[in-house]
Parts: sequence; structure tokens; C-alpha cells
Amino acid sequence: MRYYALATIFTYAGLRLSEALDSHLHDVHLVTREIVVRNGKGDKTRIVYMSEKIRIALQSWLKERKEKGIDCNYLFPSNQNQQLDRTVVNTAFQRYSKIVGKKITPHVLRHFFCSNAINKGMSIYEVANQAGHSNIHTTLLYTNPTKTEMLDKMDQL
Repeated sequence: MRYYALATIFTYAGLRLSEALDSHLHDVHLVTREIVVRNGKGDKTRIVYMSEKIRIALQSWLKERKEKGIDCNYLFPSNQNQQLDRTVVNTAFQRYSKIVGKKITPHVLRHFFCSNAINKGMSIYEVANQAGHSNIHTTLLYTNPTKTEMLDKMDQL
């Protein structure tokens, strides 16, 4: 459940790996569906909104934590109740990549979030805020349409 919750956060909230691993239990607010990112890139703090999918994944993870008696302030602790190391996460994602036959990394999922959010109608500014981009030009990199999308748009003219 820990890795499922992490993958869900990367895919549907756009958090960076370091932001997710730095998150504490008190940073997650399931009722208001907010995650406080305290140490974002550039030491910036921001509020990230969570979809219902994220809320459900986090509820399941928090339930599992409680059942296992995990007592740690980090949202995603290691098996030694310390901050989970990024290499452990990357190794787990490499293992899952082999199972599904497609390269999956936290950054690939974050990239998917940005592209998908724009395609689903979020504005560039909304995506930039959610992803923690200080420069809007970074977010604009995710707007590259595919050839099929361009041809469909050309046919609408």
C-alpha cells in the first residue's frame, strides 16, 4: 500500500519524490483534501490538492500503517521507522517496471500528471501551482501535442 499511495500521489498530484518523502502525517488533511508541501524545490511551501483517488489511497495506507503499529512522523517511513530513502523507492519502481513491462519512475508519473492535467482542462497556472513550478515556462513544456492531436485540431478549422 505504501508504494501504491506514493505512485498515486505522483500520478494524480504531481509531487516530486523528495516532496513525498519529506511529508509528515500532519501535512496530510484528508477532510479538506490538501497536502502541505513544506520543503518544495527552493524551500518553498505550497498547498497541493488531492483527488478522491489520492484520498482513498492515503486512507488505505494510513489504515495499514496503524494495523502494523508503525509509529513515525513521516508519511512514508522506512521499515526502520526513519525517512524512506529515494534509492529504496527507485528500486521498488524498477521492480514494478519489470512486472508491467514499461518504465515507471516517480518522475515519469509526475510528468504524466502535468501532461494529463493540461489535457483534462487545468490551466497552465493551475498545473504550475500544483506541481510547484516557479517558472511558467517549465509547465509549458508539458503542452506538446501529439501528431494525432494536431491533425484533429487542423481538421476542426
